Amino acid sequence: MSAPVDKILRDYSSNAPLDVFTRFECKMNEFQSSIQTPKARVAALATADQDIDVAKRLILSMFTRRNMLVPISILPAEVLTRIFHFNAFSEDRYSLGWVPVTHVCRRWRQIALDDSTLWAHFSPYLRNKECIAEWLSRARDAPLVIDLCSSMGQDMFSLFTPHISHTRELYLRNMPNIPYPTLIQQISAQTAPALEHLELYVSNHLSPMNHRDGHSFFKEPLPELRIFCVSQFLFPWSLVPRGRLTQLEVTLSEGFHTSEPEESPHNDLNALIDLLVNCPALEVLTLKNCLPATLNEWSSGRTIHLPRLSRLCLGGSSSRVTNMLKMLKLSSGTLRLNCMPEYVVTLNEYPILPILSAHFNDPTPIEFRSLKIHLDHVNQVVDMVASTSLPTSPIPHTLGIQPDSDLDAELSLSASFLGVHDFISVVNMVLRQACKTLPFSKLEFLSIFSPTTTRPVNWGEVFRRCTEVTTVQVAGNGTTSLLEALTPPQRSSEQGRKRRHGDNGRGTRRRAANNKNNNRSCVSAPVQVPIFPKLTSLLFEMLDFNNIWVPGLGFHFDLILSAVRRRKANETPLTTLCINRCMITAEEAGELEEIVPDFRWDHDQGNNEDEDDDDDDDDDYDSNEYSDGHF
Repeated sequence: MSAPVDKILRDYSSNAPLDVFTRFECKMNEFQSSIQTPKARVAALATADQDIDVAKRLILSMFTRRNMLVPISILPAEVLTRIFHFNAFSEDRYSLGWVPVTHVCRRWRQIALDDSTLWAHFSPYLRNKECIAEWLSRARDAPLVIDLCSSMGQDMFSLFTPHISHTRELYLRNMPNIPYPTLIQQISAQTAPALEHLELYVSNHLSPMNHRDGHSFFKEPLPELRIFCVSQFLFPWSLVPRGRLTQLEVTLSEGFHTSEPEESPHNDLNALIDLLVNCPALEVLTLKNCLPATLNEWSSGRTIHLPRLSRLCLGGSSSRVTNMLKMLKLSSGTLRLNCMPEYVVTLNEYPILPILSAHFNDPTPIEFRSLKIHLDHVNQVVDMVASTSLPTSPIPHTLGIQPDSDLDAELSLSASFLGVHDFISVVNMVLRQACKTLPFSKLEFLSIFSPTTTRPVNWGEVFRRCTEVTTVQVAGNGTTSLLEALTPPQRSSEQGRKRRHGDNGRGTRRRAANNKNNNRSCVSAPVQVPIFPKLTSLLFEMLDFNNIWVPGLGFHFDLILSAVRRRKANETPLTTLCINRCMITAEEAGELEEIVPDFRWDHDQGNNEDEDDDDDDDDDYDSNEYSDGHF
């Protein structure tokens, strides 16, 4: 350090009254007056540069001293570290948005650098080799969380392989730039004694995995592994680490069960049984489209007891899912079952339903309080979601079954009957048997989504036992027969009574005339004794009130208005009526509002231009536009 600047620092440290920068300027003036030759000028410039560097350090030191006086600097380093963790892993655990906190001040940066766990999470956001190398250096020996996918190349992935020995979580998803045999070979050559979570995922093709004698997926056993998730990999069940697993998920594409190779390693039922028997700590088990083919003929055998299992997801052919469910002895938990079609379908019963009934009645019986049904007429699928709890909203606005909102439901059953000649007969059979065998006697909330207008389901017969229902949600024009089942029988004094709409040209007569021209969809079903005597709330979605004709009852609106009026006359009135995304006029909404105390309408009238045209050009109207439920 030069003598002039050293003098300035001494003056500053002794709290001399003279301003630091004033004295520095005076000294610089002295240098400038003493310069006589080019050599002296170069020496003076070098001296000045040195003094500038010292002055910068002085200013930084002054900033540091000032920062020590602000209130946040009182916080201990441990508290700041905790705050940094909240900032780094709150919303997106892999986002890099927290890194700027290391640029706030010297103390914050040092605290962040001293905490190796802050640098132990790797994600696709890190795509620079130098950056990855620096983070690995800062992470030191901390347990790593490595989540890699997409554009990660082999050269970048090679940076991680030496650190797998202290990796706690490893996710490898969709890495097309690295051949999966190469990828598996690289990680299989490593030891992973600290690994707790392993996930391997491929989305678009199957990847066979060869057995390595004496080992599983890694060079040594995985003593700490708790969660093991594999998608689109073919491998022997014997490769799966066992003993301390709490979550096991093996998933193949839905089409695999129809084209699986005869020598598929997943077809070893004994190996699968041995695996599950040796994983008594399992809490989550998912086996989708990987169930052994021998389960098709399995009738009796070894029982597998999983006392801690809280969530079971099975997918595959109906017989495999049914037989696997028979084999498992579960204490409690939620079921997610996806049953694919068989070559032969029995219309007398659906064999999985009695097994489900036994599950939900042993050891402690439960009672479902809500039920959602989704009928997919195109793909011939029946979806049911049943829960012991009610929806958070008294009348939720939803189109059918929403997986994200039904995660906690105790039962989710998806049954496919693709290729069945009479899908409606199958639907009637399955739903009748479900309401007969499953604990639906205390059902309070019912939601039905059926977008397609076809031969109707006999909803009145299906739900005859469900007398506690108070809230019903219907969506789609395929629910017309349910509306009929909600309507009390017509009294003799009401026979022949006509409903009129004033002078807007859309009375019952005109609709009947339009119906003769076959320009409207037509649904026919007998009027039955009304179901749900305790019904108080009704929600309509995706209904065309003026395009579906019910013989003897009129259009949808006539049917709904009749149901509301008659339930009120029979002292079972509706207190809440909601209409959303429906084809209805303001006049018709007004009529309903006069009857129901709590009437809610989104004021969407749909496209009623054809109805408003007095020239009766309905022949150009394509009823199929709405018959499939698409608006």
